[in-house]
Amino acid sequence: MALATLGEASLRQGPNSSDHLLEELTNLLTISQQGGGGIGGGGGGGDRRSDMRLDLPRVIAGEDTRTTLMVRHIPNKYTQRMLLSVIEQNHSGQFDLLYLPIDFKNRCNVGYAFVNMISFPHVPAFYREFHRRKWERFNSDKVCEINYGRIQGKRALIAHFSNSSLANEDESMQPVVFASDGSGTRERWHSPGGG
Repeated sequence: MALATLGEASLRQGPNSSDHLLEELTNLLTISQQGGGGIGGGGGGGDRRSDMRLDLPRVIAGEDTRTTLMVRHIPNKYTQRMLLSVIEQNHSGQFDLLYLPIDFKNRCNVGYAFVNMISFPHVPAFYREFHRRKWERFNSDKVCEINYGRIQGKRALIAHFSNSSLANEDESMQPVVFASDGSGTRERWHSPGGG
């Protein structure tokens, strides 16, 4: 289904449907691939697609301090728990949010995830480990790609998710949020009762 058709169909079904959420996430991916400005998206005109590309020397020099990464080309069979396990092997305590969007009808991920690093100095190691890496499970030929997310920062991501129906979904389909102090302590991303 084309993106415009998906968006139109989800809007007809109402703002709280799972299809609406999938449309919102597809829109996030599309804008991120196009390098849309948005919150912390680099802005400032120019080649917006390149605004979303991670320039490692600029990060290392402290010239680019963005922390939210988009992990692309994830095999659809990966669950959030599997992805969390892979990331925590070498980056435990270095990120405070992970979200792997799920297609609620098919019960599989949609091929990308968002990871918010606690601070930008953690970005290079994450990038070096995952960018252009082949996924080990499910005999997949997919090669991981790391870009910046359009929405930057834990607070902005939680605000974005709070305007969706995610709070009504199974916990395995919701963002995983940790304390930003590096302790690895899990936090709730929404208040009980939704929103």
